[in-house]
Amino acid sequence: MNAIALTGRPRRRVKMSARTGGALLAIGAPISLFIVLALVWQWAAATFTSVLPPIQDIIGDILSRPEFYLENLGVTLYAAMVGLAFGVVIALALGAAIVHFRFLRAAIMPVALLLNVTPIVAIAPALVVAFGFNEVPRIVVAALSAFFPMLINSITGLRSVDPQALEVFHAMSASGREIFLRLRVPSSLPYLFAGLRLSVTAAMVGAVVSEFTGSSRGIGAVIVMATTYLNLPQMWAAILFSAVTTLCLLGLVGLLERLIVRW
Repeated sequence: MNAIALTGRPRRRVKMSARTGGALLAIGAPISLFIVLALVWQWAAATFTSVLPPIQDIIGDILSRPEFYLENLGVTLYAAMVGLAFGVVIALALGAAIVHFRFLRAAIMPVALLLNVTPIVAIAPALVVAFGFNEVPRIVVAALSAFFPMLINSITGLRSVDPQALEVFHAMSASGREIFLRLRVPSSLPYLFAGLRLSVTAAMVGAVVSEFTGSSRGIGAVIVMATTYLNLPQMWAAILFSAVTTLCLLGLVGLLERLIVRW
C-alpha cells in the first residue's frame, strides 16, 4: 500500500503541474499577444498620426465620459439581442420544419440564401424608409443577420443523427415527437451552439451597421459622428466597446454550452 501511495503522489503532482502549465499558457499567451499588439499600435500611432490615435488618448476619452459610451452601447445591445432572439427562434422553427418536411427545403433555402447574400448596408436604408427612425430597422437587420447561420447549423445538427440510434428508436416504436426531443435535439446541441456563436456576432455587426444610416443613437451612430468630425479617439473607443461587448457575449454562450452540453 505504501509503495502504491508513493508511486501515486508523483503522478498526481505531474497532473497538477500539467494543468497549471496549461492554465498559465491559456492566460499568458493571449496577454503576451495583446502586449505585442499594443506596442505595434503605439508605434503605428506615432508613425501614422492621421490614422491611429495613441492608446492613452482612447482610454482617456472613455474615462472622461463613460456614460456616453454606455448609453449608446445599451441602445445597440438592445437592438442586437432582440433581433438575435427573433432570428434564432425563426431559424430553429424553420430548421425543424425543413428536417421533417423535405419539400420545404426546396422552397425556403433559396429565399434564405437570397437574404444572406444581400448586403446589410443596402437593406438598412430601405428599412428606415419603411419603418422610420426608430429601433425597428436595427432589430430587423440584426434578426436577418442572425437568421442564416442558425438556420444552417440547426438543419445540419438536426440531421446529424446516429443511424444506429435512430434504428433503435424506430424499433422501440418511438413517436416522431420522442425522436425529435430525445434524439435529434440532444445530438444537434453542439451545432446549435456553434450557430449561436455566429449569430451573436452577426447580430452585433448588423445592429452597428444599421446605425450607420439615419440613426442618432447607438455605437454605429457614434462611429459615424466621430468619422464626420475626424475624432479618432472617439471612433476607436466606440469600436473597442463593440468588440469587447461581442467577446463577452461569446463568453456567455461558451459558458452556457459548458453547462448544458457537458458531454
